[in-house]
Amino acid sequence: MKDKVKNNGIVIGIILLTILVVTGFQSYGVKKYSRYSTDTLHYEKGTVVEVSSEDVEYKESLGIYLGRQVLQVKMTEGEDKGKTIEIINHLVNSHSVYAKKNSRLIITADRPENIEPYYTVYNYDRSVPSICGLGILVVAICAIGGVKGAKAITGLVYSMYLIVGLVIPAVYSGYSPITFSIICAALSTTVTLLLLNGQSKKTLAAILATVSGVIGSLILFIILSNILHINGSSSSEAEGLILIQQETGLQIKDVLFAGVLISSLGAIMDVGMSIVSALHEVYYRNPNLTVRELIDSGLEIGKDMIGTMTNTLILAFTGSAFVTLLVFVSYQVQFHQLLSSNYLAIEIAQGICGTFGVVITVPAASIISAYLLSKKNL
Repeated sequence: MKDKVKNNGIVIGIILLTILVVTGFQSYGVKKYSRYSTDTLHYEKGTVVEVSSEDVEYKESLGIYLGRQVLQVKMTEGEDKGKTIEIINHLVNSHSVYAKKNSRLIITADRPENIEPYYTVYNYDRSVPSICGLGILVVAICAIGGVKGAKAITGLVYSMYLIVGLVIPAVYSGYSPITFSIICAALSTTVTLLLLNGQSKKTLAAILATVSGVIGSLILFIILSNILHINGSSSSEAEGLILIQQETGLQIKDVLFAGVLISSLGAIMDVGMSIVSALHEVYYRNPNLTVRELIDSGLEIGKDMIGTMTNTLILAFTGSAFVTLLVFVSYQVQFHQLLSSNYLAIEIAQGICGTFGVVITVPAASIISAYLLSKKNL
């Protein structure tokens, strides 16, 4: 009981300290810069109470409606809350938001000074369905995972808080992407694993193994990015990044490192924890095993995990690039041209380095866990 209270106290202490640091950093360390002035633009919720008229046609091949609608929308928030306003909704190939009575929409309200406000349909209001979907996931995790499921959710929330509250603002403000992404990985791994397993040799081994995998992934990415001649300036958002860099000192060349680390951290942590847990169970059943035998067992367990996790990461990166690859095909891009493009070079480097991190984690977890478990010689 005392150990449990102690473990919870450590995690709560880290979380509270993180919140304090993030709050202070956002107040004093973040540089304020916006490429566009949005003082007059407001995105507010509204509900369609009537479709006054419409001239639309459903395009079967595209799966969308094209044409024009006149909508009566009752605003449910903002300056016009409670008012019903008329909005002309244009449905085109690139922006087709087909509305019906009772449809929930996000309305763009442009209110310049001394000018009549202008309203357009921005998109469907997806907040309620998104929250419901998230709620279903949380209930499923807690129902099946019990207390550990709830702790896993807490760890995920903490990780997202670090990324959104600390890493993104810090990198945006010109601080080192590598430094802050490593800090994020270390804190996220520590809190998540402490929540799941408490303060123990198992947790320490998993943390050290995960950090080893992350560092291995970053080292390879440094090498590959130099060989392939890629950095943040090679990305599709290079123009926007350059504009930000001129105002905040954004370190464009290192931006991709943070993306690689964040995208691969979950898989690396999963592999590290799985191997450490398996070796602890093996050692518990047979405490006479030597360090060498434990390492061999860890490597054997890791072989299957390498195969599945390699597929997971590579397919994840490929899936995220799927739509772009379809567009490339339409331009009849040649193989060597595609392979040498900035976009695919970045995707390949990220996939390789994330997978390499997983591979490195296997021997790291095996060796670290074996030595922490057994005091015997090789």
